[in-house]
Amino acid sequence: MCITVRRSTDPVVTLIPWDPATLTITIPAGLSSAVSLIAVRAVLAELAITQPPGGAVCCCGAPVTLPYIPAQRTVEGARIAS
Repeated sequence: MCITVRRSTDPVVTLIPWDPATLTITIPAGLSSAVSLIAVRAVLAELAITQPPGGAVCCCGAPVTLPYIPAQRTVEGARIAS
């Protein structure tokens, strides 16, 4: 895969969605998996990279993978675990 995706905690108004120098798509960190996929597909569409009905593909045809964010424990879950 040529294109990478990164999540950023920077303010949304300061994010640059596409960096051609590093071939990186940047999305806000707070997006769910489904919304992240929509955001990545939108950037790829702006780059004129045809997308399949499901998922997202790089310009080379390889699937674009989203960064994994592990589920966070709630305060209650942390109390139960300790």
